[in-house]
Amino acid sequence: MENPTPEIPPTMKALVYESKDTGITLNTVPTPKVHPGAVLCKVLASYISAGIGERLGPSAGPVFLTHPIPMIPGVYSIGRVVAIGPDTTKLTVGQLVLIDPFVRGRDDSDVQILLAAFDGPTPASKKLAAEYWRNGTYAEYVRSPLENTWALDEARLCGSPSDGGLGYTIPELIAIPIFTCCYGGLRGIDLKAGETIIISPATGHFSMSAVAIANAIGANVTAVSRNAERLKKLQEMFPLIRTVIPTGDVAKDTEAIVAGGGLADVVMDVSPPAATGSTYIESCIGALKQYGRISLMGGRMDPKLPIGFFQLMFKNLTVRGQYAYEREDVKGLIKLVESGRLPIGKKAGLPTVAEVSLEQFKDALAAAARDPGLTGFVTFVP
Repeated sequence: MENPTPEIPPTMKALVYESKDTGITLNTVPTPKVHPGAVLCKVLASYISAGIGERLGPSAGPVFLTHPIPMIPGVYSIGRVVAIGPDTTKLTVGQLVLIDPFVRGRDDSDVQILLAAFDGPTPASKKLAAEYWRNGTYAEYVRSPLENTWALDEARLCGSPSDGGLGYTIPELIAIPIFTCCYGGLRGIDLKAGETIIISPATGHFSMSAVAIANAIGANVTAVSRNAERLKKLQEMFPLIRTVIPTGDVAKDTEAIVAGGGLADVVMDVSPPAATGSTYIESCIGALKQYGRISLMGGRMDPKLPIGFFQLMFKNLTVRGQYAYEREDVKGLIKLVESGRLPIGKKAGLPTVAEVSLEQFKDALAAAARDPGLTGFVTFVP
């Protein structure tokens, strides 16, 4: 039996970023129309990143991640399909979906944007964002590219454990799209069960996801962070990991990393821009064994990698920059979560600490900014 088509209102509530001076405001705007190559989804939960209020506020400084203005922000989300385009072949109205923000050009996959976050570095990517995919998910409805809308097994993920379900609430599922980036990075560097990986820093939402995924894969994890309190919580969540607090002394920190977990096969760096110039990445790289691999996924702005040509050559090291992920990574992560081998939400010690309406957006942005680490996620529930 087909799901009934819900009535779609002509207008919707949305958070709109109109200019740096006005910041984010709550507006009533036209509801997007569905068209070929897209589906329309009702937004059920949308992740609020810690820095978005500041990044889109009047006090924001120069930014690297440019985007069209005006726009509706909002990147990682869970929704329900309410209308499908004429070329949709599998998704159906009523289906629970993950809305993937990493959009590629259909005729050139090298043209890449992050929905409502980054319009890319090229004229073609900026055109794609400005003319078609500028708006995100801080709204009641979002139009999502067909190939970026991933079906979720709602009965498995949200069903009762007595019926074979995992018992998650829909807002808890917001971890799945957030985890996708680091899952793609770990696949890109080919992390295997039994290998040792150093993850630095390891106590933010994105870097913590790398710890959770590597642990689920069966790797030996050494987590590096300057925040002792969050490292302690991380180890409570994942008792098998090792932790190291860097001091800023490269040699001593390298020695501590090796003493905690031995020479490593892989280093993954997920540093924010604020970590630019810090020394812990040098210490982590120094703890690699022969034929080690380095995955760079963070936002550091260092002009040079802190490692010498001779060290790279002598130790046969591989360095891989990783921007986002591939489509197969999204599919693989969904399967991993649906299998139950990768816990999320309360089961992983990461509940949704606040589920906030769009009308309460100022409080929501402030709550997300207070703790970008391990206590849980703040989500809009329109």
